[in-house]
Amino acid sequence: DLGDQGFESIGYFLRNDNALTRLRFVDFHVDTDCGHNIAMALEQCRHNSLSRFELENNNVSAEGFAEIAATLRTQSQLEELHLGHSNIGRDGCVGLGNLIRRWQSSNLKCLSLFSNAIDDLGLQALVEGMSNCSNLEKLFLSDNRSITAAGLRSMSPLLQSESCSLQRIALENINFGDDGAISLADGLRVNKSMRTLNFAPMQSGISHVGWAAFSKLLCDTSSINSTYLSNHTLVDIGGFYDDSDTPPDIEGYLEWNRDGRRHSVIRKILESHPDLDMEPFFQWKLKLLPVVVDWFQSARSRMLANDLGESIQRGSLPGRELSALYKFVRGMPAFAVTSYCQQLVMNAQAKRRRIDDELRRLEDERRRLDGERCKLDYDEEAAWVILGGRPKSEGEGSSDFVSGAKRRRQE
Repeated sequence: DLGDQGFESIGYFLRNDNALTRLRFVDFHVDTDCGHNIAMALEQCRHNSLSRFELENNNVSAEGFAEIAATLRTQSQLEELHLGHSNIGRDGCVGLGNLIRRWQSSNLKCLSLFSNAIDDLGLQALVEGMSNCSNLEKLFLSDNRSITAAGLRSMSPLLQSESCSLQRIALENINFGDDGAISLADGLRVNKSMRTLNFAPMQSGISHVGWAAFSKLLCDTSSINSTYLSNHTLVDIGGFYDDSDTPPDIEGYLEWNRDGRRHSVIRKILESHPDLDMEPFFQWKLKLLPVVVDWFQSARSRMLANDLGESIQRGSLPGRELSALYKFVRGMPAFAVTSYCQQLVMNAQAKRRRIDDELRRLEDERRRLDGERCKLDYDEEAAWVILGGRPKSEGEGSSDFVSGAKRRRQE
């Protein structure tokens, strides 16, 4: 323990040094008093030059870490936070999550929390506070042996966020089993930033079921579109220094990903779909045919520039191209007939609607004319009443009506 005087000296140094970028506390027993002293020293660092803070290999009490976390809220410019082997536990994760959440614009790029007695609830609290960590690239959680599949499942929102920048996650010496592998694979399904997922295969408890989830993540062979939408950014899964325990098919997919996304997509499609199904593309009619031709030309050029395997190299690609084009052209007449019949149905339905509209219009006109006729009948009857009644004979009545009119004019 440096004692009060030692920490006062550190505080004086931090207050007057405006170029300090790294501050490290190692092998301390951080109880409440020590945590308070570290916090008071940190409070003097007000130049926003500090980019890396390390509190590693310490026995940190919950109260001591709370003191330090409260002061770190003013250090939102930090890019690296190393708290490994400090026993912060679940309470520390809750405090750390609250700390990061209060950094409205977090610059944090690396968070190291290895060997900290973190469990599922602690990890969940931490992840909930990291929603604004759009710059975070590295997360080290190794040797937190209480983390299970449930904790890894809570990371899915972070991994699936459009603002996620994570490139590496370390989970060595955590027995998360097949359920954990499936949770990680599901979380990474739409992720476009992750490149390295480190764990010790022999200590992870993964069987062929968990590896199958990673295989499907890297190359979903259920359809061409699913293969295209697979993960093409991951380049390492398993041991960081030794990949001998990674299954060959997984390592093969990762090797293709290392060659770049476009190369990886072409390789996976050609390897996984010997007989390319063109029917899903018929909806775009012949507009897509040049795109299909261009795709095969691109595949051929990359085949010449790279080793795409003996099965593809030895003449199978031209055959696949001809087969795909044949299916595309052959499918067009059937598609045209279907489109023609669909158009006939649409035209018939439209014409029927017009006829129904015209019938409704004519019915409205008939009702209007019926009303007008009724009014004329009423007016005529009223006129006959004034004239003394309708005559018995239509012809006689008409003659009498005319002669009476002439006599009145003469008088």
